[in-house]
Amino acid sequence: MGLTERECWFWLCSRPWLGVRSINKLLGYFKTAKNIYYGRNVQYAEIQGLKENIRRKLADPSEKDENLLKKDIQRLETLGGRFVGRIDEKYPEKLRHIYDAPAGLFYYGNLPDSKRPTIAIVGAREASGYGLASARYFAGALSEMGIDVISGLARGIDGEAHRGALQEEENRETENGINRGKTWGVLGCGLNICYPRENYGLFEEMKFRGGILSEYGLDVKPEPWRFPMRNRIISGLSDGILVIEARERSGALITAEMGLEQGKNIYALPGRFNDPLSQGCHRLIQSGAKLVFKPEDIGEDYGISGYDLKSEQGKTKLSLDNSEQLVYASLSLSPKDVDTISAQCGLTISETWKVLVNLELKGWIRPMGKNLYIRNI
Repeated sequence: MGLTERECWFWLCSRPWLGVRSINKLLGYFKTAKNIYYGRNVQYAEIQGLKENIRRKLADPSEKDENLLKKDIQRLETLGGRFVGRIDEKYPEKLRHIYDAPAGLFYYGNLPDSKRPTIAIVGAREASGYGLASARYFAGALSEMGIDVISGLARGIDGEAHRGALQEEENRETENGINRGKTWGVLGCGLNICYPRENYGLFEEMKFRGGILSEYGLDVKPEPWRFPMRNRIISGLSDGILVIEARERSGALITAEMGLEQGKNIYALPGRFNDPLSQGCHRLIQSGAKLVFKPEDIGEDYGISGYDLKSEQGKTKLSLDNSEQLVYASLSLSPKDVDTISAQCGLTISETWKVLVNLELKGWIRPMGKNLYIRNI
C-alpha cells in the first residue's frame, strides 16, 4: 500500500540531517516527497550539490521504516501536536515566499491567522528591568489592540513579550470591540522540548493561547546554530519587528535584518545613550527603523487609531488612595529601590512597604529583584 504524499512530507521534514536547502534540491529533482522517499540510489547520485552524507542517509533502509514513521506521526498526535507541510493549504501564507521557507512546521495550538496584524518582539536575553517591563507593556498593549505577538520563547525580552500578550483572559473583547491578540513562540529545537526550561509554564499556557511552532521534528536538541535559522520564521510570520534592547551584535538584530530583506516594518525602542543594551536599537534607528516610544506608534501603521491606552488606567486609578497614587507616580519602567521611593514620597519605610504591597496586589507594580520595583502598566 505504501505511504501517502503527506506522510512522506512528514518523513522529509522530520529528518534532523536534512535541511531545507537539501529538501528543496530533492524536490527540484523528484517533484514530490513520495518520489523522494521511494527514490533509488542512482537517482540520489544525480542531484547536483547534494552532500555525500545525505545521499548515504537517503539510501539507508533504516531511515525508511514505514512502521516507525507511522509511530512517530502517532506520537506527535498523542502529544497534542500537529504537522503542516508546504503542500497544505493551512501552511502560513506569510512564510511561502520568504527565502529558505521551511518545508513544514510542527506545532501545538493553532497557526497564526494571516489576516490579523502580527508584531514580532525580540531583544536581549540578559535584559535590564527597563527592557523586561517595556516588552511586557508593549506586548500587552498591542494585544489589547487586536495585534498578535510572536517571539522566540527565550529568556529575557522574548519571554516577557509572551507574558504581556497573555496577561488578560483569552478572547476577552476590548472596549472597541476587538478580540485581544494571541501569542506564538518559534522554537530552535524539537516541538516537545521547552528551552529554556524556566519558561515551561509559559510554554504550556501558550499551547492554548496561540501556539508553539518549530520546523524541527520531535526530540531535536536546541543546538546554537539552529536559533539564527528559526529567526527567519519569526520575521517571516510577522508584519513588523519591534526590537527592545539589543547589543550591536545580537540575534535580535539578525531577526531585524531578515525582516528588512522580507520587506517588514522595523521598530526600535530607544534607551540610554551609553548603555550597551541600547546600541543595537540606536543603530537600527540611525539606519531608518521607526523610533517608537508608545504602542500607538506601531498600531497606526496597521490602521489602528484612536486607541487610548490610558483610558482603562484612568478609571482604575480612582481606586487608589493618595499614598498609593504618590508612590505609583514616583515609579517608572526603570527599577527603583524602597529607600529612594520612601525619600521621594515623604513616607516612612514601613508606610512605603505597605503601599508597595497594596499596589503589587492590585497589579499596578512589579518587583524586580530585592527591594526594587517598577510600574506594571
